[in-house]
Amino acid sequence: MSFMYSLLYTLSIGAVFIFLFILAYDFLYGEKFEKQTKKIHKYFQKETIKKIDRLEHHPRKFTMYLITTNNGVKKIKMKPGYKVINMVTKEKHKK
Repeated sequence: MSFMYSLLYTLSIGAVFIFLFILAYDFLYGEKFEKQTKKIHKYFQKETIKKIDRLEHHPRKFTMYLITTNNGVKKIKMKPGYKVINMVTKEKHKK
């Protein structure tokens, strides 16, 4: 019986450490593309996404995407931890 308890304890503690390792790896070295696309679809759930293009990828800093939806084209930046920032295009001033 004690063997069963020690095995169960080892598996539960191991699962916690594996989960924390995966979380730390995603935060420090960047997320996988599949996880980022799921987050983008969740962020734009009220709009229909036609196309997702990855513009820039800096693993620890950010990833920039160009999202084509029914309402137009939007440029976003994703930071580690799946934080989504909308990029606003600067308008040229006419003189």
